[in-house]
Amino acid sequence: MIRTPRTFPAVILSALLVTVAVGQPDVIVGDVTGPCNYTAQSGYDAFSLGTTSCNLGTAPLIWQATTNEHPVMGGTLYRYDPTNRGRFTMIGMSWVKHGFGALQQDICGGCQPYPNNTALGINCSDPYGACQNGQQSGLGPRSDINPSTGYFSYPPSNPSWSGNTARRLRVPLGDLDTASTYVCEAQYIHWQDALGGVDDNNASYRLAQVTGGPTNYDLTFTAPTVRQLPAIAAWAAIDAGVVLQSVQAMGPDGGLFNLGAKRTDNGDGTWHFEYCVQNLNCHDGGAGFSVQFAPAVVITNTGFHAPQTHSNEVYNNNPWGVSTASNGVTWSVDQPFSQNANANAMRWSEGYSFWFDATDPAPLSATVDLFRSGGAVTLPAPQFPGPSWQVNGVAHLDVDGNAANDPYLGPIQVDVSSGTSHVAHLDGVTGQPFELYLSAVPAIPAAYVSADGDIVNLDLVSAPLIQLFGNNPLMPAGGQNLPFTIPGSVFYAGQLFTANPISLEGFSLSACTELTVSPQPRVVVSCDGSNSYVTDPDGFWNITHNGTTPAAIVGVVLSFQGAASPANGVYFDTDQGMPAAGGVFSQGSTYRNNSDVATGLDYSASNPFTNSGWSGSNNIGGANYNTVTFQFTGSQFHGNALQFDADTDPGTVGAADHVGMNVTVLLDDGSILTGALSLDPNNGNRSVVELW
Repeated sequence: MIRTPRTFPAVILSALLVTVAVGQPDVIVGDVTGPCNYTAQSGYDAFSLGTTSCNLGTAPLIWQATTNEHPVMGGTLYRYDPTNRGRFTMIGMSWVKHGFGALQQDICGGCQPYPNNTALGINCSDPYGACQNGQQSGLGPRSDINPSTGYFSYPPSNPSWSGNTARRLRVPLGDLDTASTYVCEAQYIHWQDALGGVDDNNASYRLAQVTGGPTNYDLTFTAPTVRQLPAIAAWAAIDAGVVLQSVQAMGPDGGLFNLGAKRTDNGDGTWHFEYCVQNLNCHDGGAGFSVQFAPAVVITNTGFHAPQTHSNEVYNNNPWGVSTASNGVTWSVDQPFSQNANANAMRWSEGYSFWFDATDPAPLSATVDLFRSGGAVTLPAPQFPGPSWQVNGVAHLDVDGNAANDPYLGPIQVDVSSGTSHVAHLDGVTGQPFELYLSAVPAIPAAYVSADGDIVNLDLVSAPLIQLFGNNPLMPAGGQNLPFTIPGSVFYAGQLFTANPISLEGFSLSACTELTVSPQPRVVVSCDGSNSYVTDPDGFWNITHNGTTPAAIVGVVLSFQGAASPANGVYFDTDQGMPAAGGVFSQGSTYRNNSDVATGLDYSASNPFTNSGWSGSNNIGGANYNTVTFQFTGSQFHGNALQFDADTDPGTVGAADHVGMNVTVLLDDGSILTGALSLDPNNGNRSVVELW
């Protein structure tokens, strides 16, 4: 589709005629690179993405630095939250980088270089580094850009800005966590692409993760760039329950809208729906979104999420209102275009998310209302895929209460340590026979689907299939608890069968649970809380022996000497803020819960302080040491923990200061265990190393 503007500068129209005569350029994002990470500030973190363009067309792409005949490029970040119904939300965006010259590189293959940097040759590539794209003074607002025509005024608007996160890909800290998957998207806008109708492939994405937190995160790529597909395509690639649709809005301000949808059975006569709508390149913009059902539907638990514009961008961030009716649900911008041209419409390269519960599993259609024109585009009923995994329903199986799984993604997965006590809870139809089947091989998706929709996820022909009870006992009221303790390493996939007279085939199945029993680490060393005992009295160090192996601890060495970043250069400030006499690692309240006595600290280790219970080395001046060594007598340090307070300098960001610190543990059987602290993925305020 070629979207023709109402008016356009004569110089560009003449250039377009030349392009049509000799060929058509086609710019894409050939690679998303970097990223660059910046320090969080005032509740927001910031990143920037590198962009390497490729010209896949049949003509050079004009690239004039000091006019509006160059591409602009921007970055966005999406979050896939597996703990929240597989929700997909756009959580941040950058301003746009203005291109200033095209190198003639060859990541696309077959580059035919243009003679100079005023155009990008056929099949040639041009890189802009991540940190270069994050230079704040070189970024312009998105509101300058008409994506339907590729037109923008030059030079770009330059409203005032301040702070470390301004103009960059800014994200609220509350939208970042280490359990989610992140999708980085980069997109080019260029007038030749827009007018040539080849601009629907101008976005590419790359999967990423974040580490650190909770006050500052680092973004890291986890997979290669997926070319010519927008971020919303990643939702379907990650989650098999997502169906994608697209629709073109016509007219001079038209462009492409992409929609993703997911439906999950709540198991109570209602269904949960997750939608994400992305405006790829439509200047008209989105003013509303609605989902239509047959009459008499009941809609509850509605929700909405939109990304935030920032850094004095002209658009506001007012939330959309929602209303329900007997035939569906509608969200709308708070003010129409006629009242406020800068209202929070769904602009180009933005994704808005919507969710709700409905008593009807089959939506008839979805509609996107347009902002500038007042028109609308409609998408047909989505063809939702069937699930591959069973969910807990009439039949129920959990271990320690863990029973949450997504029927499109996999079984319930439970990891426990050997030798520890756990409880499996079984439940089904009271008074009816039941059986728990176990297999020592992983579960498989949709091994068999019954007439009533029960999904068998066990490999029924596997030799190690076990019928746990063997005599089909009757299910008691309230179900049955099975306490268990398993030594060593074990893997089971389990699924509960219960007779159910009211089902089509006379039975029901629970969700499948995969239980992995792993040996416990012999020793765990952790630092909880911040770097400073003075400013965070709750922060402390902890060395724990699990007690399941006979060898006791006789020595522990904690060393920042030669540590990996960021721990490199950190040291123990052993006399700052310590409550005991002399302010050193002495007996007294330095050690918590009398743990120094319980573990048998060897107080004959007296360098540098008498009766200190430790020795320091790699002195950097005063009572500051890169390395401290603890020594323990006899076999007392077995099955217990040494807990002590210690101040470290010069870091200020918390547990992340200690990541990379080297740990050596000596056992009385001659074993030497070594490792380095890393950030606990389940607790951003704790650095830890497990030694086996």
